[in-house]
Amino acid sequence: MLSVSFLVLASMSGAFARTPQGFEPAVENSLVVSFGSVAAMDGNVLAKASTQTAPTIGTQSKLDGTSFAVVMVDLDIPTNSPPQTNTLLHWLQTNLTQSTSATAVNTTAGSMDVFTLQTSQQAAFADYIGPSPPARTPLSHRYTQLLIDTSSATTQDLSVLQSAAATRMGFNANTVLTQAGLVDKVIAANFFNVTNPGPVEAATNSSTGSGSGSSRGTGSVTSPTQSSTPLPGAAASQKASELLVAIGLVGAAFFAL
Repeated sequence: MLSVSFLVLASMSGAFARTPQGFEPAVENSLVVSFGSVAAMDGNVLAKASTQTAPTIGTQSKLDGTSFAVVMVDLDIPTNSPPQTNTLLHWLQTNLTQSTSATAVNTTAGSMDVFTLQTSQQAAFADYIGPSPPARTPLSHRYTQLLIDTSSATTQDLSVLQSAAATRMGFNANTVLTQAGLVDKVIAANFFNVTNPGPVEAATNSSTGSGSGSSRGTGSVTSPTQSSTPLPGAAASQKASELLVAIGLVGAAFFAL
């Protein structure tokens, strides 16, 4: 069970997308996510250690909706065909409600009054997984968060989200939200980066089971092929056995006469 509050510091003045270039749905309203006192905003780079527990979220202005959801996706999962990448769902939490009054919050982005969003012991459709980029290309990963107004979502809409969350790898936020009828309900967004310091691990001959894993070996080990020609000692032993069998067959034939 996940009980967590979020901090979303939204600025409606931005005229450009707060999601990474090329990401859909593109969102103009800024969503700044805070890990404790560390604000994650507009693609800044965070230390892995500071992102291992779910962040706090809220908005600087009171939202009109009555329930919300947050989605967080890693857009840069390595594959065995670089520079091609895959995606991974890191978090999908529904049933968020907003506080009726603002709370003063101090972060690295400054001090502000925030209406926090919280969930009361509501199990996440996908529990939070902290960023942990492997030592593979690309070393730097973009973690994108979307805030969705689910006030008018039906049980069927939410079941689409829940079913999609069961398969984290290859999660396509635009496709899933479209299927759930919620793609036009995304009200704010943000992304931050977490980078593996490297160096990139040497490639191996063995294929990885998943695009998110990292190989640590120096290469696959192939079992030696068995020789079709026996070793000298084995050949002698084999010849002796064949001779004994032949003698036995002759003897049996003699007594049968």
